[in-house]
Amino acid sequence: MVDPLEVARGALCVASYESIDVSREVHITRLLGHFDRAGIAGTDALKTLWFMREAESLDEGYWIPAPTRSVHLGGELCLVVGIQTTEELHRHFPGVRRAGSARVSDSSDVSSLPTQSLASWRGFDGLDSARWARAVIESSSDKFSPSLGADELEVFGIRHRNGVADGREPVWVRAGEGSVCTWRGVSLFRARTGQKRHRHFVGRHMGKSAFMEGPPVHEVSRMQFGLAALQGQPLRTVRATTNGMDSIRLPLSAPTALRRMLVALCDEDHRSFGRTWFCRTAACLPPLLEALKELSGESLIP
Repeated sequence: MVDPLEVARGALCVASYESIDVSREVHITRLLGHFDRAGIAGTDALKTLWFMREAESLDEGYWIPAPTRSVHLGGELCLVVGIQTTEELHRHFPGVRRAGSARVSDSSDVSSLPTQSLASWRGFDGLDSARWARAVIESSSDKFSPSLGADELEVFGIRHRNGVADGREPVWVRAGEGSVCTWRGVSLFRARTGQKRHRHFVGRHMGKSAFMEGPPVHEVSRMQFGLAALQGQPLRTVRATTNGMDSIRLPLSAPTALRRMLVALCDEDHRSFGRTWFCRTAACLPPLLEALKELSGESLIP
């Protein structure tokens, strides 16, 4: 079976080779020709490689490999981030193996590679969701202004229901309803901009038609996790083990920095819209569990 990620890695690696230490830019049309011959959806694979920071997208359709380096995950485990195929990496570092979309190795086996910190690779600012949401709200305190259309808005809330983790599930409700999630009078709102599109922002519902609109929110799921935790109703993640394989089920799609780890180390259940992930490599589970605490400040529900 053809692996689109390995095909995309190989195509960009070969096409960009200039010398042992130098890579040249490659136009997308050259890569697409290779993908067509291989019969794969290469643009999706390239986006995954970009998301994992193995490749960089440049202006005007050009791509270039990122430098090969290791990222320490904790213990003896590290990521090996680079554009070479797994087979090629294995020739130089025999301990390299696939884990999710990325490759991992014992740190001692790749000690000759340059290193990058995990926080830098993830793009993580060191704040859990609650502290991040509080910082966003506090920095927006003087940026609210009167707005119209409060009756047409939806606001993020928490509903209690049997059959979900800890009985809580995230919902979008009409402004003014009792299940709204609020901290210091501020909530997360959304307004429809298309059939399946919304713009998200913080705001204050003052009652009846009075409404104060604040700045936009771009990390929506991070704000949802943060508001829920600030209100004392954290949204919890469930871990299960089936046939010796660990699964992680989130109540919402993961914020970007956490999703980067999930994509790298796990396989996604594509029917779950980014909420269910399978970890097939036991050594990858500890750093994942540690990162998942950033969502609610608590351990996973077993």
